[in-house]
Amino acid sequence: MASRFLTEPFERFRRSFSPAQILTGRISNGQLLLSSASPARKVLLWPEQPLSLDGEGEGPASLPLSLEERKDLPLVLFWPAEQTVSASLRLPPSVTTLEKEAAIGALIELRLPWPIEESLLAWETDPADSSEVHAWAISRTALEGWLGKLRAIGLAPRWVLPESLLVLERFFPHSPDRGQGATDHKPSGMIAADGGRILCLLSRGGHIAAEAAFSEPDVPKEARDRRILDLLFSFLAEGHRLPERFLRDPAVAPSPGLAAITGPLPDLPKETALAGWRLVSGRSREDSAAFSFLKGPLAWQGDKAERRAGLRVLGLLSLLLIATLVADASVHLSRIDHRLEAARRALDQAASRALPGRRIVEPVGQLTQELAALDRQKELLSRGPDVIRIMRDLTTAPPSGVTYEMVSLNVTRRFFTVSGKTDSFKSVDKLKKAFEATGHMRDLTIQSAGLDIDRKTVTFRMRGRHD
Repeated sequence: MASRFLTEPFERFRRSFSPAQILTGRISNGQLLLSSASPARKVLLWPEQPLSLDGEGEGPASLPLSLEERKDLPLVLFWPAEQTVSASLRLPPSVTTLEKEAAIGALIELRLPWPIEESLLAWETDPADSSEVHAWAISRTALEGWLGKLRAIGLAPRWVLPESLLVLERFFPHSPDRGQGATDHKPSGMIAADGGRILCLLSRGGHIAAEAAFSEPDVPKEARDRRILDLLFSFLAEGHRLPERFLRDPAVAPSPGLAAITGPLPDLPKETALAGWRLVSGRSREDSAAFSFLKGPLAWQGDKAERRAGLRVLGLLSLLLIATLVADASVHLSRIDHRLEAARRALDQAASRALPGRRIVEPVGQLTQELAALDRQKELLSRGPDVIRIMRDLTTAPPSGVTYEMVSLNVTRRFFTVSGKTDSFKSVDKLKKAFEATGHMRDLTIQSAGLDIDRKTVTFRMRGRHD
């Protein structure tokens, strides 16, 4: 139980970066084309499977997923280009991020066949120039109708993206040419077909510059080619520079009207699921919300539920962490208390040995007072200079054969002065050297030396430093 409490949230957290399975859907001719892939393993699990939500053809029961499994899988839904109004717009530099949606709505409103109040907007900003955006608008009523059908079979899209983004991603998987386009800004053109649905796309710098689409089932090939050429001429009329050749999906068969301006591509893999995941992964939440039509009340509520669940898990983990910190702090304080108690006992024992016969109440204060009392006694008992040692040196230092009579001795804290009588001036010098040789008397000087009144003895006076 405890292991699941930790592993399941971690598994959900890991799958938020690279889920084990995703679904991608396209709307084509009233059907939902659903495919699945594994972004973690980067493999297609099953290709596009047409599902009829109106009771005709294959229904939801044919899906290799149970109803419960569908609810947990992220779904990227691509809205058909022929039901989308798009335009490349330049916003005023003063428009802020919060005002961008309103500014785009005001600029694209004149192109809409339905009121702007019933529109849902998506846009992609040019990274090189934040004022340049390519915007899409769809009918809220049409989208809500499809969302209701999808919810009825257990599917809830997290993102609803313009189909032109999928076409661009499929023509240039992993976007190798987008980086080159961002450098030289050469235009690239694509013509994609899906039955009677045609999408003409113009990109520059790796981003969509213009697009146009129409849907005419069972139209003759010549009429279809003329309609495609009209769309390309409309790009020129809007001031776009066309590429030398347009890349075409293999579904668009070469015909005399298009052969001169189109070039075929190798067969493109129909891995719309992986292409859809590449579009929504690796982007910031703000960018993902910008080019998805699900905004406001229609925004996918799973993000909020996941955030709430994540906050609950974070709260529980925080409580667990706080409890662990409190327990660790309690153990640490208990150890400190034991160490303090041991230190008190050791201090009491030391104070008892230092102050025998006295009651120990405050060992630190009592020992401090005792130390101060001993310091005062030391000052009182101190003799200052060691007079005994000086007297011993003055008595024992003279060499044999040299005698003198000490008349006076004056000792201060650092100096001493001695006067006496001896038999000759040479004896005075010998006495000076002998006193210096003791090592305790330094810097000796003979202050005076002369014959006494009897003219037989020499009186002298010496001064020096002592230890």
